Amino acid sequence: MVRATARIGSWRLGDDFSPPPTRGRPLRTRAIRDARASPATSACLAPLHRARASLRMLTLRAAPLPHRRSPLVLLLVALPAALALLALILQVRESGAARHRAMSGVAFDPALGRRVPPAGAREKGRQQHRRASDGGDFSAYSVGAAFDPDGSGRSSAGDGSRSSKPGFALTREGLLDTAGGKGKDAADLKVMISTTTSDALGKILDWAEYHRLLGVDYFYMFVEGKAAAPEVVRELGKFPGMTVWAPSEALDERRGKSRIWGENWLGKFFDKPCNNELFVRQSLNMEIAIETARREGVDWHVHIDTDELLNPAGQSEFGVKPLFANVPDEVDLLVFPNYEACPEHDQVKDPFREVTLFKRNFDHVVRNTYMENYRAVTGQNPNYFLTYGNGKSAARIQDGLRPNGAHRFHNYLKQPVEIKAAEASVLHYTYTTFDNILSRKNRCDCPKDEESLKQCFILEFDRVLYTKWDEMNEREMRKFYNERVVYRDEALKAKILSNGLFQRIYTPQLAIEGLRAARAARAMDALSEGGDDESEFTSEDSRRGEEEDAEAEAEGEGGGFIVR
Repeated sequence: MVRATARIGSWRLGDDFSPPPTRGRPLRTRAIRDARASPATSACLAPLHRARASLRMLTLRAAPLPHRRSPLVLLLVALPAALALLALILQVRESGAARHRAMSGVAFDPALGRRVPPAGAREKGRQQHRRASDGGDFSAYSVGAAFDPDGSGRSSAGDGSRSSKPGFALTREGLLDTAGGKGKDAADLKVMISTTTSDALGKILDWAEYHRLLGVDYFYMFVEGKAAAPEVVRELGKFPGMTVWAPSEALDERRGKSRIWGENWLGKFFDKPCNNELFVRQSLNMEIAIETARREGVDWHVHIDTDELLNPAGQSEFGVKPLFANVPDEVDLLVFPNYEACPEHDQVKDPFREVTLFKRNFDHVVRNTYMENYRAVTGQNPNYFLTYGNGKSAARIQDGLRPNGAHRFHNYLKQPVEIKAAEASVLHYTYTTFDNILSRKNRCDCPKDEESLKQCFILEFDRVLYTKWDEMNEREMRKFYNERVVYRDEALKAKILSNGLFQRIYTPQLAIEGLRAARAARAMDALSEGGDDESEFTSEDSRRGEEEDAEAEAEGEGGGFIVR
């Protein structure tokens, strides 16, 4: 009994309920066996049983109770989450209400293919443009005055422009990154074209209406020369979605603050005249366009000239938005290979309507075919293309985006991912009229030695033309133009059309004719109703405006201005 008592005394509170191990059978079994053998022993073990029961009760009372959370703690945890959810719901509802208020009174115009504000709002906007232009400060056409020279993306709240930087959208799948149009449907994308131009008003309107037909929403126009005349700026300001920057001290000062001046990637073009100066000015204008596009919530930025038309071939719907919507989210830049327009006679006056033959880019042709026919296509010219051959680029608007010259974009924050369009292209109407040759005669005042020519002109064919004017009169120059630029050889054209190096493209011709007819019809309707819409031009007005502009440039009236 003493041994059994010692074993029980060795138990501690919190130990397992089972008794300590013994040699052989458990203690209880042995006790029962002993009790059967001797009644006296059973009586002695009774206190042992009572002590064991008491010990079990003490152990049960000492066991911890199940943990129970206080209702106050649950309330404190749930309250912030509930308030955050309520704020999110109110924000979404307010955004919808604001959008509804913004669209109040806005009607869908089937002729334009988009929603338009009431007539009173349009007239109010026109009056504002007239007041700005009458005061002589054409910089008022620029959206926003705060330019970010260091590329950090900060915008001024006092410039009057709305701020809608690309960010995120709440969807059923969660928070979606929509910067640069990622994850958006084609109809929801916002596309902008920026350009620097000195073309005639009629040509600019044809160019803008064609691209609006393709789905472009905004046009950022940096005008120079004849295009910067007050009456032209006033008319361009009436075009839907068009923002105009005209020459001004404010614009020059804005360019002068650009971080580009302190970087090396454009440095080799600094402090050089003619084409090099234009190349730098285009890059500075692109930087301003990027910053403005960020504030306006634009998704895609395309930079082309007004003698270039986008050709979004290969899409089920002929437009740029389906093309951009199909670009993978990880891609930042889309390159449009350039197709060069080829005149077939020397009397072309209206290239968008008269020229349908195009020299395809080597990215879209069979390499062996290109090499085999290179000499036949090039002739006596220095290169396959008369001008550039590296295409033009479109970029997603996102943090760090910057121009990389007039043909490409880059990014300060990362190495951008670039792809080339498999079928889409940019149609370049360069040297399609003999007037183009005449207009370049007095565009620059450059010495004729080789080194000075390289300082003035980037492209080799431009240098050739510039020197030929000292050697030839106009009749000889026309002969030179027919030999070097015009494609008259029917056998050669049939061969290179059949092997795919050249292509007939009629879409711009048909589109421009239809747009001019619609514009003329609207002008006639306005006149019949007693109105006077100065922004409407007939096709004859457009052609005459281009001829007058070419004659003015041939006489040396086209101007430039210092940007630094």
